[in-house]
Amino acid sequence: MQKPIFYFDKLNTWDRVTVILYLVLSFGLGFYCYYSTDSAVQREIIFGFSFLTPFFLYVINYKSLRNLTVYIFWLSVGIIHLYIYWRLKDNVNLIFPRGHSAVTGFRNTFILLLLFQVLRFISAKTQHQDLICPSKGFDTDLFSERRVTIIDIVLLIIYVAATFYLLYN
Repeated sequence: MQKPIFYFDKLNTWDRVTVILYLVLSFGLGFYCYYSTDSAVQREIIFGFSFLTPFFLYVINYKSLRNLTVYIFWLSVGIIHLYIYWRLKDNVNLIFPRGHSAVTGFRNTFILLLLFQVLRFISAKTQHQDLICPSKGFDTDLFSERRVTIIDIVLLIIYVAATFYLLYN
C-alpha cells in the first residue's frame, strides 16, 4: 500500500546518518569559521555550506523528506539558518567584494523546504506519484525506483532555479 503524501514515521538508518553527518559538519565548520582569522576562507565555507544544504536535501534526501518527522527536523534547521542569517547578514567580513553576503544561502533553507512540499503536492496531483530527483541521464530516480517523467524534470528545474534566484536576490 502506498503511503499518504503526509505521514509520520520513525527515523531510519539513512535519516540518522544524514542528521548526524549534518550536525558534525555544522559544528566542525562553525567552530573552524569562528576561530579562523581569514575572512576569505570564512566566506567561502559559509557560502558553500549554506548553498549546498538545501540542494543536497533535495538531491539525496528527497525520500526522507516525505516523512514529516524528518521534514520537521530539517524545517527546524531552516529556522536556525534564518537566525544565523539575521545575526550575520550585516557582518562586513562575510560580504564578497561584489557586495553579495556569504550568508544569504542560510535565508533560503526554510523557503526551499517549503517549496519542496509544494512541488511534492504538484507531483502527486498531476502524475499521482511522489516527487523524485532524476538521476544522471534522467532515466530513473536516484534510487532507481521509478522512471523519470517530464513533470519530474520540470519540478527539479523549478527547484534549482528557485535556489539560484534566492541566492542572488
